[in-house]
Amino acid sequence: MKSFTSKNLNKTILIFLIPVIVLGCKPSRYLKQNESLIDKVEVKGVDKALEEDAKSFIPKANSKILGQKMGLGLYNTFNTKNGQYKTKPKNIGQPPAIFDSAKAIQAAQKMSRYLQNRGYFNNKVSVKIDSLGKKKIKLVYEANEGPRFTIRKFKVNIPDTALNSLYLKNYKTPIDSGKYYDYYLLEREVNSANNLFKKNGYKDFEKSYVRFKADTLFNDSLRIQTGKESHQTDIITNINNPKGKDHHQVFTMNDTYVTITPGVRRREIKADTLKAREDLYFLDKEGRFKPKRFSDLIFFKKGTLYNSEDFLKTYTRLGDLNVFKFINPEFRPVEGDSSKLDTYIELIPAKKKSATVEGEITLSGSYLGGNAGISYLNKNFFGGGEIFEYRIKGGLEFQPTNFNGVPQPAIREKTFETSASILFPRLLAPFNINISKYSLPKTKVTLGFTFEGRQDLFTTGNTYTNIQYEWKETLQKSHYYTPINVSLVNSTLDSAVAAAYILSGNRAALSRYESYFSLSSQYTFLLNDYRLRFGGNFTYFKGSLDLAGNLLYLGYEAFNAKKNKQGQYQTLGRPFYQYARPELEIRNYKLINKRQLVTRFNIATGFAYGNTPTMPYGKLYGLGGANSLRGWRARQVGPGAFPRNDIKPNNFIDSVAIQLEQIGEMKIEANVEYRFNITNNLFGFKLNGATFLEAGNVWNITSYFDELYPQGRFRFNSFYKELAVGTGLGLRLDMSFLIFRVDAGLKLHDPQFKNDRWVIDKIFDKRFKDQYPSFRFMNYNIGIGYPF
Repeated sequence: MKSFTSKNLNKTILIFLIPVIVLGCKPSRYLKQNESLIDKVEVKGVDKALEEDAKSFIPKANSKILGQKMGLGLYNTFNTKNGQYKTKPKNIGQPPAIFDSAKAIQAAQKMSRYLQNRGYFNNKVSVKIDSLGKKKIKLVYEANEGPRFTIRKFKVNIPDTALNSLYLKNYKTPIDSGKYYDYYLLEREVNSANNLFKKNGYKDFEKSYVRFKADTLFNDSLRIQTGKESHQTDIITNINNPKGKDHHQVFTMNDTYVTITPGVRRREIKADTLKAREDLYFLDKEGRFKPKRFSDLIFFKKGTLYNSEDFLKTYTRLGDLNVFKFINPEFRPVEGDSSKLDTYIELIPAKKKSATVEGEITLSGSYLGGNAGISYLNKNFFGGGEIFEYRIKGGLEFQPTNFNGVPQPAIREKTFETSASILFPRLLAPFNINISKYSLPKTKVTLGFTFEGRQDLFTTGNTYTNIQYEWKETLQKSHYYTPINVSLVNSTLDSAVAAAYILSGNRAALSRYESYFSLSSQYTFLLNDYRLRFGGNFTYFKGSLDLAGNLLYLGYEAFNAKKNKQGQYQTLGRPFYQYARPELEIRNYKLINKRQLVTRFNIATGFAYGNTPTMPYGKLYGLGGANSLRGWRARQVGPGAFPRNDIKPNNFIDSVAIQLEQIGEMKIEANVEYRFNITNNLFGFKLNGATFLEAGNVWNITSYFDELYPQGRFRFNSFYKELAVGTGLGLRLDMSFLIFRVDAGLKLHDPQFKNDRWVIDKIFDKRFKDQYPSFRFMNYNIGIGYPF
């Protein structure tokens, strides 16, 4: 297969960028005579801690990338004609930041209001306009902040005695005495008060009832008494009654009525109202749902006070079923007693059956691949919100047919997978257990098969079944526990590869590719995984543990079972693996001026013991590719200082070693990625950019592969010298429903070379390129979504 070289891609990128850069160098050429471009914006006199927030209220100059206004250049490329802007511009690039005097003055007023909200009650903000040449200006916003006021004390004024008692019982001052006044902290107190009241029966309470008043009049008398300036304020918290009333109404819950209504073009049947529990009535006009399954999903209980948390949990759990298109709750006062509420919940089911076709094209260096599949869903499979899913998927990956003079097959990898699963919206266990108050706990039972073939060297087929529990302890904490995972793996290893292992004295290494039986358990804990969808400043953590073979080994030991010739216990005529495989990953997401800095650290290892000397192939680690070290192709890093490019096909073993994937029993990886916006308008989509720096490697921790992977073992005194280091740039096209990503990774430090590991020094070295014709400094990747 002919590969798409980095040289060709570099030319393509350069041809596209030249007009964009040229038009970004003279951005004001298309402005009208009386128009000026805001080239720079500066803020003076604002406290450093508040400066970034203050800047959010003022006009922005066109953003720059590598010193050029690339977004504006892109806009000018597609939206100009005959030396002027088109009357109907295309939605692409970043429009010119044209100066508007009225908006500039309004911005100063907004900044002044912001400073006032942060305690600078007497601040003044002015704006100055400096010319930077023809049709270009600089805006300078200068603030005279004045003294910053601090809190002296809080006072509370609540006419409703019951509300006053509840509030004071739970009250904590939002700002300590002596701290700076901050309106935004007071806003948090409004939310806290609103949540408190709505959890204790006050359904109709609104935030608008809470008002804060800052009293500074006493400062004059203090100045007269002490002879010193005083800049303090008292905060009076007023919580008013509803208009025309002398108190707030407390509500008590009565009965709940759930009605399932068919959607448009769906048949409605005659049905009786059934009693699911003492205060819960169920009417199913579709005739497909079991009333008893809804008893644990409705948290309203007769005789209890209205609680907004009960409403949220009810709504969330009904939504977690993923079988309803619309959930419409309504509260109605009971006739004759308006302090009691009946709850009416109308549920409109989603489409019961659906099929989805999906596909993906991948590129990692010269490895071009793709996969396609179909998934079928049947919702409410047993009438209790269960979801049946069937998936089938296949893929191919291609590679160059020559590496350092060694022929390689065109097809690098063949994959196929199929599975059938049923997701139950509850825990299937022999005893009742409630471990998730926040969301709906789930049980997933799966039966599946996967096939993988690598470069005609080996194939492996895995028939498996497992049961998995998943639940949320809180919004931030998620748990996944698989107590039983059974796998029956059939593998075939090419006879030439097997002979290479035997010739190199690595018979034990053959066990990586043997057919085997596995009985394992896995547990995964996630922290803040939900924040990945919403962004912001947060830390993500993932910890997992995979254990296999321990129960089987103990059972065979207890009954003194027979072993095979290799000294292994067998199940179903094949050995079983015994190992422990812990993994930790931590990421930090931080917003900096509306840009994002993401750091990531990942470490994992696998220890084989007891019944097997090595880890199975499917549990080993590889780095490189679109979501890892992007300067390298997938599974082309390590292990350790394994000199892949220095291996010449002098003998049979070397020829096999060149074709084998570079995998290991341990990995360490660290990444830093800086993400920024280029333009919000690229044919209606957002175009974002990224620059990244990455380091990592894989190693073996046992001696079984020392002959096949020389210098591939982990050693504390040298592992840091064997880290692969790369950098690069990337583009992300955000289409809202998916993110299409292209990354260009550049190798800086490659541990496979004994002496010249800082390969960046060799990027223009013709002798180095002649010596290693298959070595690529640049590696291009295509992916969907962010790498992490």
